[in-house]
Amino acid sequence: MDPRAHLFGIRHHGPGSAASLIAALEALDPALVLIEGAPEAEPLAGYAALAGMQPPLAILHYQADDPGNAIFAPFAEYSPEWQAIRWALARGRAIRFIDWSAAHALAFGRAQEEDAPEEDGEDDADPPAPPPPPAYADPLDSLARIAGYSDGEAWWNAMVESSQPGPAMFAAIEAAITELRAASEADGGLNPRREARDRVREAFMRLGLRAALKDEPGEIAVVVGAWHVPALRAKVSQADDRAAIRAVEKVKVESAWVPWSDSRLASASGYGAGVTAPGWYRHLWQLQGGREASSPEAFAAGWQSRVSGLLREEGHAVASASTIEASRLAIALAALRGEGAPGLAEMHDATLAALCHGDEVAYRLVERRLLFGERVGAVDPAVPQMPLAADLERWQKRCRLKPEDLEREIALDLRTEAGLLKSTLLHRLALINVPWGRLIDAEAGRGTFRETWRLAWDPGLAVNLAEALVYGVTIEQAAAGKAAAQSRDSSDVAVLAGLVKACLLADLPTAAEQCIARLQAAAVDSGDLVQLMNTVPTLVSILRYGTARPIPSDQLGALVSALAAEINAGAQAASADIEPAEAEAMRRAMTGYDRALALHGEAHLTEMWHRELAAIVRHDRSAPGVAGLALRLLHDGQVWPVDDVAASFSRALTPPAAPAAAGAFVESFLAGGAEVLIQDRPLLAALDEWLCELDDESFIGLLPMLRRGFSGFADTGRQRILGIIGSGKIAAASGPGAAESDASPAFIAEALPLLRTILGITP
Repeated sequence: MDPRAHLFGIRHHGPGSAASLIAALEALDPALVLIEGAPEAEPLAGYAALAGMQPPLAILHYQADDPGNAIFAPFAEYSPEWQAIRWALARGRAIRFIDWSAAHALAFGRAQEEDAPEEDGEDDADPPAPPPPPAYADPLDSLARIAGYSDGEAWWNAMVESSQPGPAMFAAIEAAITELRAASEADGGLNPRREARDRVREAFMRLGLRAALKDEPGEIAVVVGAWHVPALRAKVSQADDRAAIRAVEKVKVESAWVPWSDSRLASASGYGAGVTAPGWYRHLWQLQGGREASSPEAFAAGWQSRVSGLLREEGHAVASASTIEASRLAIALAALRGEGAPGLAEMHDATLAALCHGDEVAYRLVERRLLFGERVGAVDPAVPQMPLAADLERWQKRCRLKPEDLEREIALDLRTEAGLLKSTLLHRLALINVPWGRLIDAEAGRGTFRETWRLAWDPGLAVNLAEALVYGVTIEQAAAGKAAAQSRDSSDVAVLAGLVKACLLADLPTAAEQCIARLQAAAVDSGDLVQLMNTVPTLVSILRYGTARPIPSDQLGALVSALAAEINAGAQAASADIEPAEAEAMRRAMTGYDRALALHGEAHLTEMWHRELAAIVRHDRSAPGVAGLALRLLHDGQVWPVDDVAASFSRALTPPAAPAAAGAFVESFLAGGAEVLIQDRPLLAALDEWLCELDDESFIGLLPMLRRGFSGFADTGRQRILGIIGSGKIAAASGPGAAESDASPAFIAEALPLLRTILGITP
């Protein structure tokens, strides 16, 4: 190889690697710096010098006509590539990226369905969603075993990231990795798909290095993952490299800087080149090469002070003397173990002993924030961004909502301008599938003027923003455009009703009107009564409680009335001669529809519905589960007197009704709660009589149905029913002359354990 090329094998996110690289660059003072990365990143690299660029950051590469096909190239402040870029920009040196292009990588990845993560020193492109764990071993594990470390991660940390940095380290790394690659190839390799990809990537790297040597007469620094160094040293002809890349397809790519987060730098997120503890590495960077370089003593004190602060935030009393003792203990442990400075293991042991008093639970409370970190990066305002990302940043400033890596809850009062603004943003983002917030409570009982959201920013949502660009270049335009597009593509009235509500909550009146019109048309054509039933509660909730935004009340009210009239006219026919799955779907829909209709408050529609429920109960071919619910609704609404309800209940349980059909009827009827059996003894007597007449086989077969029926009862209700049965006085009819059971106390006592099991009562 040309002696002007100097190869520096690094770990993509390693403070020791970064510190050693800076020292090597200072010593070499190259005219050109080559970096492993997609060439599409070159126009963006210059922005790294801006003061507002605060890692963690990433360069997003996505397919222009299919933004879901995307990769990220993340950077922490302790990433060697980030430091190499900053070093070159500060000194006016040229920068080139020599990996395969994102255009090739995205095409290759889509074709090969390549999702496998990388090992240490491998590809730093992060997929938009966590991939499955690797199916192959870390090749560094063999070195770790020889050196007495638990795994390759621990060995690399001790030998490279936590050791004294310096340029000499790279020769040792190259020698070790060269031997590892040779041994791996002799053993048949690691992973066929990964090796196929590496062959193509390394061919691109060698071609890029040749071009750089041709163009630049001075010294050239080459910063690549340590695993690739032997391949760049290998004697491969240019013709062979060109042949290796000839068949790789390309796609059109767009690229942009996006904020990243500590948690997405962690290997636990599924990121193949991630590190175990990003928060620890940031602190280690202060010792190894950061601007605040410090002694091991100051390093240990700084870490233990951070631990103490987090423990105090969790309510633990931590004395300053304990913090000092923890720092001293970490230094002592490092000395006993032959380490120059305390590592994460020494820090953990010292924290556990001096600050947590041996209580691992206390340490677990702060472990995530401590080790993973909680930082979200920031992109300088001068950096061009995707239109939606730029608009989101404007919204965030306007709403004073800062993206955070840790999950937190916020309560919004929609009567205030600030609360309404935040709610509008979060609802609009939900429409374009950017779930920064999840609505966990909307207090409809108080007029929906309060909302509680759970917020957690995921940098991978940048891909979702890119995907939404097809609908508009602002958050408002994209949300309205996507809602309109979804309404045009759907004929499901329940889905369309949900879109209407979502548009109103997101303050998109024009889109809401389009969705309402589409819903009206779909409802006319729909023959699915269950769909119509599921639609009414959504619309009624908007009308009943309203929102803090204007709503088209007259239009929605007329639509609800039209839907209800159609449902009321066809419910009985729709419940006859249907399969069990269809009956269950209808039963669930009826429950919500009945409540919604009562809230809607149109008396003539309610009367029509009650007549239809009565017809369902009386019809011989109605599905038993639907008929049971219909009778319960008539009872709970006090539409029928108790005697009529009891008569219909008994009729449904007596022959020729099959036990299975009767069981489905009972299960559905009981699902409304226990009071019906406690207050109306004729119903309890009818149920008791039916159970007593069942043969053993039918009774055992019906137990699951009975358990499900009783499962909705409160514990107090179950105990009261048990008390009635245990007394031996189950009225066969209401009134003072009611008959009593002649079961002996001994028989009842013997049956009670089984009854407790059926009722789900713990003794």
